[in-house]
Amino acid sequence: MKKLAPYTILIIILFLHSCSSTRRAARSTAPQGPASEYAIGYMNRYSALAVSEMKRTGIPASITLAQGMLESNYGRSRLAIQGNNHFGIKCHSNWTGKKVYHDDNRRGECFRAYGSAEESFRDHSEFLVNGSRYRELFSLGSTDYKGWAHGLKKAGYATDPRYPELLIRKIEEYRLWAYDTGATGPTVPTQPGRSAAVPPRTTVSAPADSMPVQPPVKDPDTVQAQPVPARAADTREEEEPIKVISLNTGRKVMENNNVEYIIVEEGDTYESLAERHQLLSWEITRYNDLAPGSIIKPGQVIYLQPKRSRAAQGFSVHTVEAGETMHGISQKYAVKLSSLYKMNLMDEGSGCRPGQKLRLR
Repeated sequence: MKKLAPYTILIIILFLHSCSSTRRAARSTAPQGPASEYAIGYMNRYSALAVSEMKRTGIPASITLAQGMLESNYGRSRLAIQGNNHFGIKCHSNWTGKKVYHDDNRRGECFRAYGSAEESFRDHSEFLVNGSRYRELFSLGSTDYKGWAHGLKKAGYATDPRYPELLIRKIEEYRLWAYDTGATGPTVPTQPGRSAAVPPRTTVSAPADSMPVQPPVKDPDTVQAQPVPARAADTREEEEPIKVISLNTGRKVMENNNVEYIIVEEGDTYESLAERHQLLSWEITRYNDLAPGSIIKPGQVIYLQPKRSRAAQGFSVHTVEAGETMHGISQKYAVKLSSLYKMNLMDEGSGCRPGQKLRLR
């Protein structure tokens, strides 16, 4: 029995040690690994700007920084490099400034380009301040970053269901919340050999603020982006940031022939639809084969993407019924009007007759 006593004591010690470690781990919610050098560089360069915007508008600096990190991949995305666009904001119908084109939901989409990153940060603030759907957020305190993160998702800012969690993770991982209280710089775990203190603006890699805006390019290999050093501990979320300004419009978007469309409602105009769906007014008319200035009516189908060159499988021929037009048939099957004429060897602008069989593929 005496021989078992030492083993019994050892087992008890190990058990207590295990329980103690578990409790400490349960209380620790923020990641404890070293901070990414890209995150540190981004904080160094833009934290003072985010704090300045917070004082001007009330948007928490932590929220602004976290959104910028996610959307621009720490300032390394093509939009950030070529257009100083850190938040992925598209042109919209009222944009009169410089533009940069980038493949997003569709090829060659128009994004806003700025003369500097500072302009991008200010425009992002105005986007939230002037958006009626975000009005309730400004009743929250500037230190309530969790409330802002969940409020942005609730207001329909982004379609990614993980959006609040991604923002909160960035804020807590890099202790961005310290900027919400006016701190000079948060303390984060750093790479071995680095100082833990992170001043608001230390010397980092030269920014791309002065890089010229490039026109659309056909060959992606011709885009000259800054080289990106490899990281051993990168995550997919850091390498492929979510599309922050992929807005949820609150209007049901449907598909026909793999082309997104909505149904016009009372009060809709080209301008309101363009603003809601991040398009230009002329894109709506072009996608729907409409003449500039033509009137849209409730119940009308409006495509938000270019129609296809042929109908979906299973729709090979359409027999024209009384009252139908070539344009109406084009809209019904989401086929470009020019392609419909071409497939049927018809002159553009000519009409169709009841009983006529039209090729769709």
